Amino acid sequence: MDLSNGDSGERCTAPQEQAWRWFEEFLCRPNGQLGRDGHVCPFVGPAIEAGTLRVAEWEVGPEPGVGDLVALVHRMVDAFRNMEWATRNRTLHAFVVVLNGLDAAALPLLDEAHSKVKPELVSQYLMLGQFHPACEERAARNPGLRVSRAPVPLFALRHMAFHDVLFLDDDMEWFSAYHARFGRRYSSVTMPDPLFADRYARACEKWLAGCGT
Repeated sequence: MDLSNGDSGERCTAPQEQAWRWFEEFLCRPNGQLGRDGHVCPFVGPAIEAGTLRVAEWEVGPEPGVGDLVALVHRMVDAFRNMEWATRNRTLHAFVVVLNGLDAAALPLLDEAHSKVKPELVSQYLMLGQFHPACEERAARNPGLRVSRAPVPLFALRHMAFHDVLFLDDDMEWFSAYHARFGRRYSSVTMPDPLFADRYARACEKWLAGCGT
């Protein structure tokens, strides 16, 4: 595990070390409860190998407001857009910010901030994930597995990816952005994952009159 800070060359702090260990010991390994083969997160391992997983630690204080966390996400977006990357493969570009100083009672604020800022980010083809010790987000194929329970609170930002239909199919505006970005791939010769195809078809029928336009 590389415990140096990719931007400054300095050693990681203890919270960053905890985040890296969680990446490598949970996200980069198979899990029998996941409901599919492969690593829990299919992108973290390749991003680490490519040197495109950037991890920083930002101070937030014990009880930030939701507006403070939304402002922090906007700051993340600005930083993300101005980063230089080791590869042009945007799928592997990811920026993680570990939130330092947050009280345990304030963890639900990450969920609130995520819900508030998600529509704006999706319209820009960006995806934000919130992860913390009390996060209730579940695996797409097994609702019994809480996949977003990280040992430290953090936000993760990346570009929208093909599999994000799993997170964007229950809202018309979110799905419209996804359809604009990836709709053509569903008519290609190569068949997508059956779960993706089913979720995409159902969302088309629900939000876009069958995606016939």
